[in-house]
Amino acid sequence: MKLGSIDELKGLSFWSRVLGWLSIFGWLIFVVALIVFHYARPEHTTILTEVFGINVRDYWHLTLGDVFIITCLFGLLVSLITFAINVILFSQDREHLWLNIMILIFTFLGAISLYFFGFD
Repeated sequence: MKLGSIDELKGLSFWSRVLGWLSIFGWLIFVVALIVFHYARPEHTTILTEVFGINVRDYWHLTLGDVFIITCLFGLLVSLITFAINVILFSQDREHLWLNIMILIFTFLGAISLYFFGFD
């Protein structure tokens, strides 16, 4: 059987599949959080806004900011559950720790701190 074959995928345990699906779901939540962040964050002033006197929003959009925080907290929860399953599942041999889950956890923590501590 060659590496990465269909038979190898069928042989995966239930928890390994759950781990993979939770990881994918966590990244999808991250993409949604990025989209919400784009519309919720304060706008930046540019040369054109200064020249033409266009007002820009220098505060977080309250409703979208709340959606952003809820999305980030939910994504952090999913990532922590995925990390816990990973630690429990592979605690014996310790042969793999999914690095993408760690990146996702730190990214959500950074996004939450960015919202609460601001751009300044």
